Amino acid sequence: MRTVEEPDLDSILLTVENPIRRKLIRRLSEEPSYQLQLSKELGFSQQLVAKHLDSMEDVGVVASLLEDSPHGPRRKEYLLNKSISLSVDFAPNLFRARVMSFDTLQEGQEHSFPAHDLMPRMRDALKRPEESRLGSLGTLVGEIDKRLFALDDERSVLLYLRHLTMKEGSKVIAGLKMSPEKKKVLYHVLDGHNKDAAVISNTLKLAEDFVRRVLAELNRDLQL
Repeated sequence: MRTVEEPDLDSILLTVENPIRRKLIRRLSEEPSYQLQLSKELGFSQQLVAKHLDSMEDVGVVASLLEDSPHGPRRKEYLLNKSISLSVDFAPNLFRARVMSFDTLQEGQEHSFPAHDLMPRMRDALKRPEESRLGSLGTLVGEIDKRLFALDDERSVLLYLRHLTMKEGSKVIAGLKMSPEKKKVLYHVLDGHNKDAAVISNTLKLAEDFVRRVLAELNRDLQL
């Protein structure tokens, strides 16, 4: 799993903001399909479906393959071309947007999280005869979904706690007797957990020497 770069985040957001494209993505998540078939199933004109499929193919969300047709000329089969998790969190004192691609695992990830215990079960299911494989895979999917729902619940609690924590921290910063520029640096440290003077200088458009002095003062006076 890897984080997708920001330009890709923009293209993914532009893609999924359209309800027709979301319906096409949902349908293609089930299995590949053809333009005419998608038009009939979803109740949209072929022209409209073609327009959105072309748009999604341009940004790589879907791909197409030319296949022989038993009833005429070759036709395009469309399939999803990305495996994406998208999350956008925003509130006072919070903005976080992230797109994760899970086409593959990065080296070492398989054993880095509690879910690694499911990997042997998946391999075992794949070794079973076809007549019994589906039942094992269905049980595994149910367990995975159960854990995903639990993670979503925990994430909502963590976001709530972060929101309250940053809200109280912002109140403290607002009441401190220091310049607005120093408060900006302090807020950045609190929010971003980053004490790199060069990074803060570039982000806040403040002189790096000034940022270094402020960080030294904050470390001395507030033990940050």
